Amino acid sequence: MKKEWRKLKKSLAIAGLALVTVVSGCSGSNAGDNGAADDGDKGEITVLYVGDQFWQEQAKEFEQVSGIKVNYEVVNFTEQHDKLATAFAGGSTEYDIVHVRDDFVAEFAPKGFLTPLDDLITEDMKANISDNYFTPMMNDGQIYGFPRYLWPWQFYYNKELFAEAGIEKPPATWTEFTAVAEKLKAKGITPYAEPWGETFSYTPFIVHLRSEGGEFWDEEQDIPRFNSPEGIRALKFMADMNLKDKIISSQSVQYDSTAPLADAFAQGTIAMMMNAPHTYPLANNPETSKITGQVGVALVPGAELKTASYAETGGLAIPASSKNKEQAMEYIKFVTSTEQEKAMAIGIGRIPADNVALQDAEVQEANPHFASVAEQMEYPYGMFKHEKAAAISTEVSRHISAAVAGRETPEEALKAAEANVLKIIGK
Repeated sequence: MKKEWRKLKKSLAIAGLALVTVVSGCSGSNAGDNGAADDGDKGEITVLYVGDQFWQEQAKEFEQVSGIKVNYEVVNFTEQHDKLATAFAGGSTEYDIVHVRDDFVAEFAPKGFLTPLDDLITEDMKANISDNYFTPMMNDGQIYGFPRYLWPWQFYYNKELFAEAGIEKPPATWTEFTAVAEKLKAKGITPYAEPWGETFSYTPFIVHLRSEGGEFWDEEQDIPRFNSPEGIRALKFMADMNLKDKIISSQSVQYDSTAPLADAFAQGTIAMMMNAPHTYPLANNPETSKITGQVGVALVPGAELKTASYAETGGLAIPASSKNKEQAMEYIKFVTSTEQEKAMAIGIGRIPADNVALQDAEVQEANPHFASVAEQMEYPYGMFKHEKAAAISTEVSRHISAAVAGRETPEEALKAAEANVLKIIGK
């Protein structure tokens, strides 16, 4: 990926120069010989983001073509939320651009910590982005984050193990999935795994629930919707995989994130799983995988719906306290342009929210697992987002884990989870 990114740098620099008139607002200034604006100080912004080399080089490119100075503060991905929460609570005016995802928007926007972007986003900026990509970045009908990348769960399978069991194609439905899993099991192959740990099992449950035509939360009424006929069917299917059909890895109950599940798949110990896009490069890297060249990717199987998923939308937001909102918006315009989205996809394998960049031939060649993304994202996929999401998801996960282990029936589990969640939210 890094090699392809370096190959693009020269052409992207030229493309970046063409954007000077865009990022310079109405000033009408010309670029100097070095690509920087030549009519004086354009101001500066501070960006709080992860420290991958690509993001930092992109910020430098913006600085060069716009004349706006960028102070780039690196933060570990897992520490971003707490860093933001602390800054916002303390009334900091330090940051002008921050990373947000679905749940950050749900938490910070109602408190007035983020700037509404509706009046700042132009039609040109939205032209290549599906309307539903903005939905996770919205709160109370307003947009608070601009989509930069998508990170959906996809369905992964081991082609070699499929061939060994005489299976020609991945399952399109969960019914077909069970039949495929039985064939794998008959060959002594562990068919499947899901992350069923006691703080994370709500996530695969949401995917199964959506595939049955249900949804986890009623956002308008702010109440749970998972205790429904669709929810019971979904949880019964999950429990049957373990208790009745015995087609799921016994390690599933220990997986409390997607990372160890992806590692197990890359070692060839399971034939199928749902996971995030980092799986593909991991499983095709000889240094981290025993199944290079054998990774298949498909739509997540469906039931009542053709497919459904669970996905993070990574966006860019402007804190309400920023004193440099105009310059911050120019930064967002630049880094989410089609050419920059393409560079991101090839350079670091992030799925671009820009559909033209996503369908680009070079992007697809560099990332074969992107092929089904556009169709996958036409179906329900967003994260569960709520101000009390952590407590809610932990409570639901506890009961999902109990049901798949046979300690509670699906009906008992969802009824108890619903009652406790209503207490958590004070209803």
